[in-house]
Amino acid sequence: MKRAIALVSVMLMFVSCNVANQVLGTYQLTQCKYEYKSISGLSLGGVQVQNNPLAAAGLLTAFASPNGTLPLDFTLNLDVKNPGTQAAILNGLNYILEIDGNEMTQGVVNNQLQIGAGQTNVLPITMGFDLKQVLKGQSLESIKNLAFNFAGIGSGSSQVTVKLKPNFLVGGAVIPAPAYIPVSFTLKK
Repeated sequence: MKRAIALVSVMLMFVSCNVANQVLGTYQLTQCKYEYKSISGLSLGGVQVQNNPLAAAGLLTAFASPNGTLPLDFTLNLDVKNPGTQAAILNGLNYILEIDGNEMTQGVVNNQLQIGAGQTNVLPITMGFDLKQVLKGQSLESIKNLAFNFAGIGSGSSQVTVKLKPNFLVGGAVIPAPAYIPVSFTLKK
């Protein structure tokens, strides 16, 4: 009987420590700094536009049909810096992407990311949406300008905001953060 009580006590201490570490990792995540790093794998209308000087010519056909589609696919890479003294643990997140004040897409990332104390890790978020569908009602010229600016081959710039709502694992339960963390940046040519 004494062994059973001792075993249960040790198990409870282990579970309590595990939950405490999860809560501490969760708190550390709220203290992290999120910054734009890069965009990779960018394609517009099926045309790879990243590091492709001939992309603009290939995109003209994607804009030719006013009723067609114009898929924009890419991976947004964010630097997540943990200034704390304990590891920060991310167990997925929800996101909302806005470009030039227009909500483009929402989604979920189910990957886990651990950021050690004083370290920076890259958080990749793969996104995709149809520009023509999202910006329905706007002129084809407006859609083209936004697409080219976002791709870095336009003459202007685009203001981008991604809102992150991290998920935490506490005691085996996934709990979303109470509010979104906004990360804003400008994409320029």
